[in-house]
Amino acid sequence: MSAAPMIGFGGGFDGELEGQTCSRANCSNPAGWNVNWRNPRIHGPERVKIWLACAEHLDFLHDYLDARDFPVVVTPLSEPLERLPEIVHGVASPSATETETVLP
Repeated sequence: MSAAPMIGFGGGFDGELEGQTCSRANCSNPAGWNVNWRNPRIHGPERVKIWLACAEHLDFLHDYLDARDFPVVVTPLSEPLERLPEIVHGVASPSATETETVLP
């Protein structure tokens, strides 16, 4: 089962990558990145939420989640994750996933 981008402030996911917009409020820029995240107090590593990000808002969306100690991994739009790393005392376990955070 693959993760699909969440419906955010931009458009909903309809299976097509083209035409997806950034999830940042009031942004209509085309998305180029998945901001994969989860709230570890509520969900296990198999639950992945995805915000879509344009280049302008990528750092903002990533930093917003990271400041809350949520596991967050940025991937290209065409590569959503199916699992996020486990958090052990606020630090992501590197063995939980092979995907590294990719920032432009």
